This record gives sequence, C-alpha cells and structure tokens, in this order.
Amino acid sequence: MRRLTIGAALFTTAVIVCGAWASTSHAVQTSCTPGITYWSLLESVEVGYVDGRLNIGRLYAVCLPSPAQQSTSAYAYDPDAGGKLTTVIKSADGKVLNTYVWYGESIGGLWELSRYKVLGGYQSIKPLTAGSYLLEFAAEDKPFYRFPFSVVVGKNEDPYQPAGTRYFIDGAWNDYGNIFYQRNDPQSPLRFTTWVRNTHGIDNKTSAPYELKLISLKNGRLVGQDSGTLLLQPRWLKADLLLQPANGAKGSYLKAAELLTEDGGYVFRLTIDGKSYGDYAFDVKSGRIQFQGKQIAEKTAPMDHIVDYMSGGRYSSWWIKRGPATR
Repeated sequence: MRRLTIGAALFTTAVIVCGAWASTSHAVQTSCTPGITYWSLLESVEVGYVDGRLNIGRLYAVCLPSPAQQSTSAYAYDPDAGGKLTTVIKSADGKVLNTYVWYGESIGGLWELSRYKVLGGYQSIKPLTAGSYLLEFAAEDKPFYRFPFSVVVGKNEDPYQPAGTRYFIDGAWNDYGNIFYQRNDPQSPLRFTTWVRNTHGIDNKTSAPYELKLISLKNGRLVGQDSGTLLLQPRWLKADLLLQPANGAKGSYLKAAELLTEDGGYVFRLTIDGKSYGDYAFDVKSGRIQFQGKQIAEKTAPMDHIVDYMSGGRYSSWWIKRGPATR
C-alpha cells in the first residue's frame, strides 16, 4: 500500500501580459478579474483546534488593481505606507468581527499576501462560536472576493488532554475534490486531490485505510484505482492521490489520456476506513474534462468564482463537487 502524501500547492507564478492571462492552446481564462486563488485559501484558512480563533496564512491573489496610494515600502499594499487591502470576517447576520489589513506585493504577476495587521490588535480576535461566516476581501474598500465557511464545535475526547471545547472549520474542504495533470498534457499522470481529517476530538494522528476508484458512469467500467493508508489529524490535510490503471502493471500510473479518450460521465468514488466518503462526478466532452459549478466564470458572480491559477492561467485543474456516495 502507498502512504498518503500531503502535497504542496498546485500553482506557480507567471507573468500576466497586457492585463490578461497568458494565452496558449490550453488557456482557460479570458479576462483578468481580481480574486484569491482557491488552492491558497484551502491551505491557509483554518480555525484553532483548541482556541477557536481564525488563522489566515499566506494567500495569493490575481489581477489586483494598482493601489490608490504609492507605497513607501517594498509592499505595494501596506497597512502603514501604501494601498489598502483588507479581509473582514463577517458573521451570518453581516456583523464585522475582525479586520485584517495585508502587506501585499506583486511577484511575477501574482500578488503575494504574506502577512497582516489586525485592527484592534491580535487580542481582538475572539473564539468563533458554531455558525456560518464569510471572509470578504476588498482593495481600497471595494469588495472583490468572498469565501464562506462555517465552524462546528465538539468536546475533547482525549483523556490525556485538558477538557474543553474543540473547534472545526467546514466549507470548501468538505465540498470539493480536484483533478489535475501536469501542464494539461494527456500523457501526464492523473491526480485526484481531496481534503481529509478526523473529528473525534482527539488530538493525534489516526491511521485509516482508503480506496479510490475512477468509474465510467456510461458502462460501469473501472478506469483506475488506488489504495493505501491515510494519516488523519483534527485539521484538514490535502491528500494527493495517483491512480493505477485498472489493468495496468503494478507501480504504473494512470495517464490522463486513458480517461480523455472516451466522452461521458465519470465518478471518483472514495471510501475511508471502509465507509463511503463521497462521490465526485464529472463529465468528459470532446476529450476535455468539463468545468462545473462555480468554476464556470460566465455563470458565476465574480466574487464567488473559483479562481484556479495554474502557471499564470495557461493551464487548469478541475474542481469537482463532492456528492453523497451512490452505488
């Protein structure tokens, strides 16, 4: 069995030409709309397992406007000496709970939001209660992107740890899987990514076997499969999984071309510890995986669009909605 590997973010920097995404035969974006990359949001937004405070790590943004005020520091967006780039946390009733003001600089056409100041100081960040929340991003006080999430709470179940409340964040981690193959080259291995954790209120690593199958919905044909062991923690971890061909030699990996040769509906079916975790259904048409849901820019408000930034917009990965397991 292969052990789960937790991979790094699947995006790289590249130059944006004339204010638009670089164009190639694989281009997937046609205009430059401000947004925060989905990969960085899922990797950098978390709630403290014990203290319930929201933590935001390094984020990456695209297509931000030029700051209204020229900065006197190395950061074009600077809380003290440059443009204003903010993230506010709102409760379900629209109340602003905290405001983060970012240091942001453009690196190779990609905006890196490396650190921030909190209005009122870090001590103003209070534990979040169970409920729904929204991160709203704004440049010069003009909102351009939003990211919803929710918090659930439970009790500590570990007899070796102090009693108290434990906090878990929910949202896109629960809702999506991702399909990716390097440079959108059909001869590259097909990679499936999802996010996993344990919610037992025990702050340790839990070993759990998993099985992943890629199945054609047209005829039930098994296209590829994988199995191994996951090490789960009480926080979201990214699981990057490579499949083996259904009838391939042991140790070989399923190439994207073996999926793309036949149009139709497909599903990634994942089980963890013998229990159905979810089905991730998608379509292949004219030899290409089809975008769905919020990744279709023409059918989604710009503030809600899934920003998938691969090699400067030249390539893509596909965000696949997780649904209830079916048999």
